[in-house]
Amino acid sequence: MSPTIERTAIKKKKTDSMRIFGNKIVSLAMAAATVASLAGACAKENTESVNADNKIYLDAWMSTRHPGIQPTGLGVYIIDDQAGTGEAVTEDDYYFFVRYTKTDLDGTIGSTTEEKVAQRIGTYTKGDYYGPTVVLNSGLATQVGVLEMIKGMKVGGTRTAVVPGWLNVTIKGTEGYETGEDYLENETGSNAIYTITLADKTTDIHKWEVDSLERYTARVMDNVDSTFYGYYYQQLKAPSDTTTFPRDTTFYINYTGRLLNGQVFDTTIEDTAKVHGIYSSSKTYEPQMVKLSETYADITLGGSGSSDGSTTINGFAYCLSKMKAFEKGACAFYSYLGYGYSGNGNAIPAYAPLTFEIEVVDKP
Repeated sequence: MSPTIERTAIKKKKTDSMRIFGNKIVSLAMAAATVASLAGACAKENTESVNADNKIYLDAWMSTRHPGIQPTGLGVYIIDDQAGTGEAVTEDDYYFFVRYTKTDLDGTIGSTTEEKVAQRIGTYTKGDYYGPTVVLNSGLATQVGVLEMIKGMKVGGTRTAVVPGWLNVTIKGTEGYETGEDYLENETGSNAIYTITLADKTTDIHKWEVDSLERYTARVMDNVDSTFYGYYYQQLKAPSDTTTFPRDTTFYINYTGRLLNGQVFDTTIEDTAKVHGIYSSSKTYEPQMVKLSETYADITLGGSGSSDGSTTINGFAYCLSKMKAFEKGACAFYSYLGYGYSGNGNAIPAYAPLTFEIEVVDKP
């Protein structure tokens, strides 16, 4: 999970939906869209709901398993509700930080962000991120049934709900559905049971990240001030020469990248990779070559004397642009300078501030 993912690739991801089933989590919304498109022509000729059989089955299942539970206005069945003690969700909140587990009606776990649950069902991977994931308060990005069950929650609360398949979908921007009946008659998906814990919420995701960085730098980086909004640097070892590198300089570095919770997602140091469970026998652990450029955005990492490296995320590149001979330092920055709302694989979630420890070393 190197920082050498090209920014062009990151920008391309900006068209992707931020769904609750990103990364290690399976997307039912895509499957639902496929089924709906195949059923569309028949639905126009058939006055019966496309979910008639599913509704009969779900009604029977609910009357047997949870008799007396009434659906919410949109049609979600809340079967357990442990109230939180924090702030209540409002219409102005656009970002929810949730931990969750999803099962089918038979109790088979399909996906989870809970580490202990993943360990219990045998899907745990040490290098993956487990913890709160960001859910957008928009049916264009998040299943409408999930958003329905989050309504009325307070931070710290946990809620379990049965979400009918026709609500386990995202909207496509043109439907304009207003009622559960609209979804029942037009959308199809898989019934699911979600257990969701609301860890936090915010209307301003970047401010939330910077606040997290302020707490982190106060605790870990001697309370250094930000260089500019969302970026922090702490010198850990003074350089041997304070002369600024010429912009055509090539030098070598070792680095280790972490999330703010301390989880290592990438390193050039073999022992560090082994200790943190991300070692790969197919990777060569050695200092990486840095090629400076006139602008930090064009700095490349990796490659060799005969091949070019790759451009890297802006926060990492900016740090490299300021380092001097044999200097060692730590930088931390918010996701706008990192992987943004796309995250990166299973190790870096969406909207994740990152920190890197970097040292300029001899050529290997």
